[in-house]
Amino acid sequence: MKSFGVHLFFLLFLAAIASVTVQAFTGTYGINYGRIANNILSPDDVVTLLRAAKIKNVRIYDFDQSVLKAFSGTGLELVVGLPNENLRDVSANADHAMNWVKDNVLAYLPDTHIRGIAIGNEVLGSSDEFSGFLLGAIDAAYAALEDAGYGKMEVIVTETGWASHGDENEAAATANNARTYNYNLRKRLAKMKGTPLRPKSVLKVYVFAIFNENLKPGPTSERNYGLFKPDGSISYDIGFHGFKSSSADSSLLSLKEIRASSWSGSYSIILTMATALLLVL
Repeated sequence: MKSFGVHLFFLLFLAAIASVTVQAFTGTYGINYGRIANNILSPDDVVTLLRAAKIKNVRIYDFDQSVLKAFSGTGLELVVGLPNENLRDVSANADHAMNWVKDNVLAYLPDTHIRGIAIGNEVLGSSDEFSGFLLGAIDAAYAALEDAGYGKMEVIVTETGWASHGDENEAAATANNARTYNYNLRKRLAKMKGTPLRPKSVLKVYVFAIFNENLKPGPTSERNYGLFKPDGSISYDIGFHGFKSSSADSSLLSLKEIRASSWSGSYSIILTMATALLLVL
């Protein structure tokens, strides 16, 4: 995850035969589930945390079986990542691509709601784009799609976030800035509005990320994008409940309390094959 960068992805929505409405993204808010850490919650507890926060859209970066099994029967909507190291193989060999889909997607359907495959990770970037230009960057992508003849294609932001801590030369990476950015983003998404160029196309975002990931390489900021700490307590307050920790506020919920109040909902299945361009900040 870059502090300030733009990346382009292709998301392949999966095809299935069903008699329900197409829905690949429920609502407007999603989150990235990175696991480059040795101290975060188990996948089962992550499911409990997400259900308590009422976050239904989740993007994962690989196809770990323990994660896919933990999400089975939960109703959470998953986008599974095809890592960069697998791109060359599956793009050059159709049989390998089909085998990858069979082993890592079809084998878990329909109990695990895998709605799409994100192709690659951070494959095109620019360090000159800042998060304040979020809407402008999305509209730039829409304009490029229209010029290419894909004016009806939807743009979804698959990564945007703000680090809560950084090195000495990363002065903007503070808990206050992270809280302000993520709180305002959540408030903006709740309005169910689009961009200036596409006011009727509701903005949809996967926020980066669930956890601070202590094993990520690079500057300190890379390890401090989480809305939640590794134990499930909140990093800062933007309205989500977290698990209790020894120093957490008494208003936070315990794991037992969260499980007792978890929601369940109905979800639809993709009916047709389509592609969507994802813009990543």
